[in-house]
Amino acid sequence: MLSFLWLLLLLQVVNVQSFSSPTNKCSASHRTAPTILAASSNDIEVNEVNRRFILQSALVTPFAIGTKPAIASEKPPPIIPLVITAKRLHTVPLFTIVDGNGVPFHTYDKDSAGGFGYFFTTYQSALYVLDDAKNAFAKAKLEAAKNKETNTANGAIGKDGTSDVPDAWGQAQIVTLPLDVVMQLSVKKTQSIAQNGKGNKFDTYYQVIPSTEDLNAALRIENSPRYSERGRAPLFYVNDLTIPSEEGADMNPVFFRIKDLVAEWEKQHPDKGIPTIKVRELNETFRAMIRPGGKDTSVEKLVFFPIPESVDKAKICGRSYKLGEMILTK
Repeated sequence: MLSFLWLLLLLQVVNVQSFSSPTNKCSASHRTAPTILAASSNDIEVNEVNRRFILQSALVTPFAIGTKPAIASEKPPPIIPLVITAKRLHTVPLFTIVDGNGVPFHTYDKDSAGGFGYFFTTYQSALYVLDDAKNAFAKAKLEAAKNKETNTANGAIGKDGTSDVPDAWGQAQIVTLPLDVVMQLSVKKTQSIAQNGKGNKFDTYYQVIPSTEDLNAALRIENSPRYSERGRAPLFYVNDLTIPSEEGADMNPVFFRIKDLVAEWEKQHPDKGIPTIKVRELNETFRAMIRPGGKDTSVEKLVFFPIPESVDKAKICGRSYKLGEMILTK
């Protein structure tokens, strides 16, 4: 309950326009989840006092490894004010898949007995998954109809669950949420009611998924097992590349794609070869930015350069996303 309320408050101030009750309902014994309407990438004016208070409250979690729970005021501040971190992330759109009512599709994971929600850095990646899932669902539905009894016995999702996925793929759609909202979801374990899990609640996890091309590029630069793990997202950069910022100082940009990095370098230095391209990991970078008492000076002037095509696609995508509900898939 506390985790759920924490997330509602947290998302409300990170440029989420409003919450409203959905038109569809869970079983009578369950509370209806709110609808998150994320603001556009241009809408970054928020109440700074409320925003800072809620963002600081995010640190009252097991996130700071090795520290005991304490009120935010007793902890040293992060290296960057939390409200500034949120603003830097907010301009980056991500994409996820929901049904016609904004209920997200999550993948059931047997090891954690939870549901994983994925947010893609490109619209095309989300579209590929959506098309593939629709085809797989249609095939599974035909097989289930042929042998419903066997399918129910062997394919149940979770304890006392069901293998049936609500017939929602026909209205499935891609919606967009900003990176600041998604990253804050990712650091807090929550629970959601599975519409196809007989009303059961499951632990819920959130991950950012880059394109395969970008992961392969990261592996070529840094042969590290971290980029073989699901949910790892590379950020590319070079030394001595800066861009102007509304914060008043030149900033060090990090890019989600190498080609965007190269394009920016060639724009600024058309007659100069690009230096060695380096890579850092998104989740580790975010943690360094918000950790109480953090001392990683490499993140102080980081700014996140969004994928141009993603920015364009986000302008025409819906933004309805219901927190606390999900449709579990396999």
